[in-house]
Amino acid sequence: MATEQEINSQIGNATRELAPGTTWRYNEPGDGYQCLEWMDDPALQPTEDATMVKATELANNPTPMP
Repeated sequence: MATEQEINSQIGNATRELAPGTTWRYNEPGDGYQCLEWMDDPALQPTEDATMVKATELANNPTPMP
């Protein structure tokens, strides 16, 4: 089970997967979805729930380092 910090560290990756090609920035302190600054069409922004589910999935299944 991933920690909150591990999940928060995956929010950017989750956003990239859910909304590829969009423009956004993840502001400091980087401690949750609220730090995501959307700079694109609001209709393309993934919901907080969808983003957190994807971030949790990524945190629980880290990509192995080569």
